[in-house]
Amino acid sequence: MRRRWRESDWGRARKQRRETGAAPKWVGTSFDVGVFLGVDVLDDALTPVVGSRSSHIPIPNGSTAPETSAAATSPAGAETFVTAKSHLSTSADVPQRQSAMRQNSSRDQDSVMPPSISSYTALLATSGSRHAQSIASRLTGPLDKRDNARAIPPPSSAEGNGHAPTPLPYALGAQDKGKGRDVHVHYEEPPVPPAEVLARRGTAVLEETSAGAAAQATAENQVKWGDVIMRDRMLVRVSYTEDTVPVTFDESRNRTTRHLENEGWMEYIVAWRKDRLELYTDHHTPGKDWFTGHKRLAYIIPLGTTTTRLSLYSFVDLTFCLACSPTRLRVDGKRRRHLFGAMRGTNIFVFKIKCRSRAVDWVWQLWRHLGGQLPPHIEIRSPTLDTRIKIDVPEFDNANLDAAYTVFSRENIIRLCEKYLRTVPEFRALMERSHAEGATFELAWRADTDLDWICRTSDDRAAPRKWAVLCGLALAQGGRPAHLEFRRKRHLPTRLRMRDGTRLDEPPAAEGFLDRIRPNSQMKQSVYLATHDGYLFAMSPAHAHVPPPPGAPELAQAVGTGGAESARGDTQRKAEVRRGQLQILEASGVSDLRSIVVVRRAFQLVAPHMEYVDLGKNDGDWEDTEAFWTQVERSDSDDEDAGGDEGFARTRDKGRLRMRRSFELVLTSGRVLRFEAYSCATALEWIVRLRPLISYWKKRHQYDARLEMDIAHVSTGRPRITPQRVKAHEQPDGHGQESDVVLESPHDRDASLPDLDVFYNWCVLDGCRPIMKCGRLYGRKGWWGQYRHIQLILISGHLVQYQITGHASLHHKRDKVIPLLDAYLCSGYFAAQYLPEGQYDANAPPVARRYQDGLETDDGEEDTLFVLWYRIPKGAAPGVQRNNAGADVPPLKAKRKVAVFRTRSKLERDAWVWAINTEIEKVVRASRVREEAVRNAGELLKS
Repeated sequence: MRRRWRESDWGRARKQRRETGAAPKWVGTSFDVGVFLGVDVLDDALTPVVGSRSSHIPIPNGSTAPETSAAATSPAGAETFVTAKSHLSTSADVPQRQSAMRQNSSRDQDSVMPPSISSYTALLATSGSRHAQSIASRLTGPLDKRDNARAIPPPSSAEGNGHAPTPLPYALGAQDKGKGRDVHVHYEEPPVPPAEVLARRGTAVLEETSAGAAAQATAENQVKWGDVIMRDRMLVRVSYTEDTVPVTFDESRNRTTRHLENEGWMEYIVAWRKDRLELYTDHHTPGKDWFTGHKRLAYIIPLGTTTTRLSLYSFVDLTFCLACSPTRLRVDGKRRRHLFGAMRGTNIFVFKIKCRSRAVDWVWQLWRHLGGQLPPHIEIRSPTLDTRIKIDVPEFDNANLDAAYTVFSRENIIRLCEKYLRTVPEFRALMERSHAEGATFELAWRADTDLDWICRTSDDRAAPRKWAVLCGLALAQGGRPAHLEFRRKRHLPTRLRMRDGTRLDEPPAAEGFLDRIRPNSQMKQSVYLATHDGYLFAMSPAHAHVPPPPGAPELAQAVGTGGAESARGDTQRKAEVRRGQLQILEASGVSDLRSIVVVRRAFQLVAPHMEYVDLGKNDGDWEDTEAFWTQVERSDSDDEDAGGDEGFARTRDKGRLRMRRSFELVLTSGRVLRFEAYSCATALEWIVRLRPLISYWKKRHQYDARLEMDIAHVSTGRPRITPQRVKAHEQPDGHGQESDVVLESPHDRDASLPDLDVFYNWCVLDGCRPIMKCGRLYGRKGWWGQYRHIQLILISGHLVQYQITGHASLHHKRDKVIPLLDAYLCSGYFAAQYLPEGQYDANAPPVARRYQDGLETDDGEEDTLFVLWYRIPKGAAPGVQRNNAGADVPPLKAKRKVAVFRTRSKLERDAWVWAINTEIEKVVRASRVREEAVRNAGELLKS
């Protein structure tokens, strides 16, 4: 045998390499052993000897042909790595071969024996084989998706036509039961000569070999059987239907699916193990968790069958869906977990994770595991310049994820886009002007009018997210994929350009101590007023959180430790943001600056309680009238007032001095609020500061309303409620005439929409302002409460809610502050179907509405609804701190409160959901240790 080995091709090639001095290196796991044993199994003229570990398939013409398998079988894991080009037999050939097998079954039953069990037989089965089409897609796809096919000793081919044998799925069809299913892959070309194999170097060694397939194995295939790949707590809704379920099941398909039976929302422990998802919950019997040592297994979702389908349910709140057939709860059991007593049909699971980036990671990993393919190129759009750039995906057909991750990293794509746009003469000037203004660019995935900024390059465990850019390929809702955009990084605008060309900058805020004069009793009440983003907050002096005086030790220490100028400025900015958030958290009331009609100096000794307000013919634009900007009366005595008790001691008419120190705010409701300042000069400064703030924020809201209506019209194509009209001048017969012409923009669902980032601004992500999101909504407590007009404000880790009433001068807190720790947020049809019966009508016609700032919309209730599930944690951090390491770990069936909110329009709803989810993710990332404890709480079944 040794002599025959030396005389074989492999032996001569090895001897030649040794004589030349080259180091021996063997590549491949298969070679023709029969050559030096005296039997050439590749010779068509010879009939292979059939033993107990092999079989052959007779062909009607009686000739047989040997076959060579290109699969490298691992005895322990029973995994297959395809090392050569392959193809599968067509569906038309399979019945012919199966009929041939049935015709010759009696003749070959003595020679063809089933494979005997030995030490090489796999003890645990991997994911089962799929049907012929799925097998073909997986064997011709990336290498990291082929490793689930089990390698069992293949039957010998029986074709003798001289062509390369075609592969045949063994025992495909109804006869395929148990562990006998496998996939056979055959060479389309004759084997490569040994000398050519030994001559390979470098990357050629890994190309189309089992070693290369092993290098491309994904994370789920590198773990041991039974190990947990990913695990999280999720809010899950389970549904069942016997009707046909579409391939992509999202909220729009859910709306039209009939005979769908739903179970209630419930929090589960979702664990991914090799080829299945397991959903765990608490046992029904108290104490059984401790007795059994694990949670109760409620559902199993198989990931190795073609009946399991993944789809994105909602891009807005990042909920995803898995649909599958009922599955046994035990691998060796017979009982299936059937919904509503059904034994067939489809189970539909909708998952909601607290952290948005974590939900994207789940969708990406499941999408890759279920056969998601990378495209040959990715198109990047630039809304600012209205152009598109295509970047090729390296080795997309081989699924070389490392190369794709390197090219499509966040920093590299931004650098490539900027480099390309600078080389184009048409865009060079625009790019240089943007950089001169200090602008930077970022990437975002966009679906319709929803933006998802790519800003998280690491997960909540500080591990790198290499797929931070590519994961958007899996975010396709309803078959419509999201597209990647190269957008300018914009914060909340602080400058307005009016229609007449006037530039209006945001005025500085104002705050200070005042005494409120009660109209009836003329008693004083000490308050501290502060303005933030167009709102006037009132708080007690004990919780004022006043700014540190110049030269304070804590301020000097913060500046001194900053180092560079930018670091010092960043430290001061964060301190100011935190101080403003504490003011909002401790405020007892709030008033919208847009509700103030007049800011004037007091002119009566006793302030009136009410006053008639005439808004005039300006359609509510009182801030542009001369009466609003009336010159404030000044005198020499204002500068002589020393302020405080010292000023009262120098005057005889104390009542007149109190009046000169006071200013009044007249509201749209007619109420008059009088405040007394420290001195006359301070009262004049309040008047001068408040007037520009009222004018700016009123115009700011009007501009945002017009921008929102423009975006909704262009993106959806729906006609405006009030059409835009322009004056067209005509001069027939020398006489000037004017006529109204309707001006409407054309509908373009894929329009650039460069102003969309105004609603998805980076102030929410960077936290550079005390208020991240604020506005007027309609909310209620619980499912049966009545909707009320509320003022909702989003700050660090909390939602602050105020009740708007017509008779009160300030909107007071209606409820406790809502903490966002352990909160879940859902929107759209997902939330609407859980409203009590009779409160939601999916067929209700749209109703046109017009609001104070000019916003006109007719969006339905489903498009304006979102629901927040929250709980009051014990041991949470005080104030606005996000690190809640000392908070308790809630049980799975912890009682949660529900807050239901309705916005004015769909775009406003989407912006609110994005902002709240962003803040929830910040809370999760700030409490990594506690979040890891919540994630790993509860034992699972041991596999």
